Order: sequence, then structure tokens, then C-alpha cells
Amino acid sequence: MDNVHVFDESRQPLRTEVTRAGHYVEIKAWVPGAVNTTRTIAILYRVRRGLLGWDDSDELYWNVTGTEWEVPIRVAEAFIASPRAVPDDLVRSIAYTGLGGAAGNDYTEERAQNVITFRTTRPLRPREGLTVVVGWPRGYIARPSAWQEAGWFLGDNWPLGLPLLTLAMVLGVWGAYGRDPASNRSIKPEYEPPQDLVPAEAGALVGERAHPRDLVATLVDLAVRGYLHIEQVTTAFGDTDFLFKRLKPVADDPVLKPLEVFVLAKLFGADWDLNLRLLSEVKRDYDWTFPPIREEIYRTMVADRLFPVSPERVRTVWAGVGLVVAGAGVLELMAQPRWLAAFSWPLPAGVTGSGLVILGLSWLMPRRTLRGVRALVRVRGFQEFLERAEKDRLERMPADIVHRWLPWAIALGVTERWILNFEGLKVDPPAWYTGRDLWSLPAYHRDVSDFGGKAQEAVLTTRRSPGDAWSRGGGSSGGSSAGGMGGGGGGTF
Repeated sequence: MDNVHVFDESRQPLRTEVTRAGHYVEIKAWVPGAVNTTRTIAILYRVRRGLLGWDDSDELYWNVTGTEWEVPIRVAEAFIASPRAVPDDLVRSIAYTGLGGAAGNDYTEERAQNVITFRTTRPLRPREGLTVVVGWPRGYIARPSAWQEAGWFLGDNWPLGLPLLTLAMVLGVWGAYGRDPASNRSIKPEYEPPQDLVPAEAGALVGERAHPRDLVATLVDLAVRGYLHIEQVTTAFGDTDFLFKRLKPVADDPVLKPLEVFVLAKLFGADWDLNLRLLSEVKRDYDWTFPPIREEIYRTMVADRLFPVSPERVRTVWAGVGLVVAGAGVLELMAQPRWLAAFSWPLPAGVTGSGLVILGLSWLMPRRTLRGVRALVRVRGFQEFLERAEKDRLERMPADIVHRWLPWAIALGVTERWILNFEGLKVDPPAWYTGRDLWSLPAYHRDVSDFGGKAQEAVLTTRRSPGDAWSRGGGSSGGSSAGGMGGGGGGTF
């Protein structure tokens, strides 16, 4: 409804104020000298899309008076002019009186040429009204095109476009602040791992997310470097377990990074009073959970200037914003405040959709530093070598190279390919690990996969609540296992 004008009895325009509240249009007109008197005013306005188009007809359905007046209406009249080209005998008409939804027939109908006059035959009580319906065959009035109807729909339901606007804004923010800095270095095979990184950083750098396999890679790396030894053992119940033996003092070791000290402290205790620890004991230890280790990995990467801030924190902030916006849309839909009536469901749906867009793109928002991008290129190049190492190059390498670079293969998800690349080559048994079976590459791969799966299960399993006072040597654990560690190696790490 637009083009609202109000005139007095002499057809002079009156001062008018039009306000909208939801579906309602309120028109105020100032009539000079209208004090304790009766005056007649005329209100002219235009209604867009006032005709209903059916398959075989066009129809005007008009609620003349509305049904929300708190005062009676003595008489109501409506004059409908049908298209001049329509023969009178083809024009169909009917009217209804009474409360909303009622089908009373307290009215008269008169026709003169192409004008139909409807007039009530009794006073309408409060909240009663007059509704008229006039129809004629299709084809006498041009119908709007599909583009016009689409434009009208979008105009009426513009909030449904909010998710697209939000998508454009979030992508704009990502392009300005979330995209990695450009690097002019291309990925090419690297035959050694980056010397300034540890395997856990390499794994988290590739996916911008720390995984339990990065912790497993850290444990294996510490074992390969001689800080601990891992032995496969059999429990009294016939199950497979793994025994950790600490071989070196850790305190004040300048070679270890804070992340590695943190992991060893979680394994053997911060007071370093333990030298032996079973993986099954780790699983029952409430303090041995992955989230604090994951945060330590992110702190290490920020300290090494691979990320400006923790990628997990960036994702959490954006996801939180998305949840708040989506929640606001749901609350709007449930509360249905009066000011929302003009938009009905489109505005809450648009707000909710915008929140879901932000939530869905939260994973995209972390960014690496330029140093991180350059490190990523080197890591990708080394991953390329681990996956596709040629036999002749491996033959020229030390016989223990499969063990020295195994932590990197675990962190990068290519364990199987890296180990099985050495089939047919001379490989020394591992010094960092003792298994129960005779040494062979297939047995080695099987044991490493078994250890990785059980270690991941141990760090992801926690007791049901801090109040469950289980000792290290007994009790039960809640939670669940995450199963094997998938990756590019065909179902292992």
C-alpha cells in the first residue's frame, strides 16, 4: 500500500501522517475545525498486486472495512469498477459480512454499467466487517511477467537475501584479513623435514587444526630421539598394552620445546617421579586429556610465528558469533514481536540463515603468517617425498631413516605409504620400539598402527566427571574411542 492521500469534502488535501506497524497501516489526518462535529473525508491509496490470478480467471478479493474496529459501523459501501472490456454477464461477484472468517449475507448488490455497488443492510458490530469478491475471465488484464513477480517477491521478502549478503561480507572479511599471505614459492619435493619445526607443528600447520595423531607423532618423535622407549607388552588378561620408559632427564634440556616437555610431563607427571608408565594407565588418568595438549600445540605455533593467533580461537569466535545470530533469529520466530509482523517468517529465517552462514564459514577464518605459509610449502614438499619416495633414493639413505622420519609421516597422515616404500630394502630394526613379534616391515606397520589407535583412544577418553575418584590402577573410563587414525596411507595415520 502506497500513495496515500486524504482529502476533505471540498477535495482539498489534508495534512496526513502514515505509519506502519507490522501488517497494519495507520493513517492520521488533521481536519481543520473538526471539533464535536461530523465531517466526511476521502482516503485514496494504491495497492500493488491487488488482483489474484488463477488459471482461468482474475479476481479482486477486498476486505473493505477490516475486522478489527472496536466501534460499530452504521453502514459500509463499496464500489467496484470492473474492466470496461469485460461483458457484465461474465463478471461474478459475492460479498461476506460479519466477524473474520464468517460468511454472512447482510448486504445488497447493484450493478450499473461496469460498476458494482455493495451496501450493508444492517449496522456492523465491533470487529465485524464487509468483504467483497469480484472476478472475471482471464485475459482482459495483462498479467505481470515472471521477472516482475520475482522482483515483487524479493521486495516483500528481502530478509531472505540476508544470508547472501552475509556470505559476501564474510568472504570479504576473509579476503582482507583471513586469507594466507601470498608466497612466490612453489611446492617441490623436499628430502628433509623443516629443521625449525616439530612433527606436531607440521601436522597442525597443514590442516590448521591439531589432531590426536599430532600427539602420537610427538610421542614417537621423542622415542626416536632417545627420550623414552616404547615397548609392546601383554597384560594379565591377554590384551595388548604399551609401556613407556623414560630414558633421559627432561628438566632444563635446551633441545626440547615447551610442547615436548608439556607432553612428557603429562605422561610421567610434572614432578618427574615416574620412569615407567603403561598406556592403559594413561587412559584411566583424568588429567591426560587432549584439549590442553591441543592448546599447547597452538601456543607453540603462535610462539614460532606460524599463526598470528590460535586458529582454534579464531574458529571459536566466529562460530560463537554465528550461533548468537542464528539463536537471535530463532528467538524472533518464537517470540513473534509486534514490530516483526510486517515480515512474518522471512526476517527470522534470514537472520537464522545468516548465523548459519557465519557458523559454516568459521573454519575458513584462521590465517597463517608469511613465515607459516613458507613453512607450509616446505612441509607439503616433504609430504610429497614421504608419499612417493623412489627406491633408488631410499637405498642411498641411512638404514634407520624409516624410523627417524616416521613421526613426520604420522603427523602428515602418510604412515602406510612411508613404511611400505621400504619393502625389499635393507632396514634396521627400530631402537625406539620393541614389539612382541619378529622384526618385519608389515609387522612394524601393524604395531605402529595399533599403537597409534590405542594412544588416540587413551587421550580422547575421560572419566565421566572430576568427582569419580578412581585410582590410576583401577576404575573405569567413560567417553569413546575415535578408532583408527585415517589418512593418506590407506586407513592408518
